[in-house]
Amino acid sequence: MKKWILISSLVVLAGCAEQTKTTDGESAKACDRSVEVSVVNHADKKTLFEDEMCLTKSETALDALEETDLAVVKTGKGDMSYVTAVDGIREKSAGASSGWVFGVNDKPGQVGAGAYELKDGDRLEWRFEKDAMAYFQ
Repeated sequence: MKKWILISSLVVLAGCAEQTKTTDGESAKACDRSVEVSVVNHADKKTLFEDEMCLTKSETALDALEETDLAVVKTGKGDMSYVTAVDGIREKSAGASSGWVFGVNDKPGQVGAGAYELKDGDRLEWRFEKDAMAYFQ
């Protein structure tokens, strides 16, 4: 009987060893990719978020934005998602051409944020620009 209790205990402990716990006791997700993420309102020169994030392989630039805990408003779904507001800052609120764009490693995103899968070591910046289209030129 003692042998079975010991074996059962070892199996349970081995299963628990696979999970990582955060300081608040919640299970942390696997860290496939470490990405520096910032969200900046360039119209007002204010940083809304800046931190290193631990992401899984399939997470996108849009997923990272949504994981900042800033309020995100978007239209569309998946690859066709379009961000219209972050933290209450809405497109066109700083002029007709203002809006949200993103860049990775100091280059503008060339596909939708829901389609851009981040790589380990990437630097993602979400930017609110007075002239969003100028960012791509």
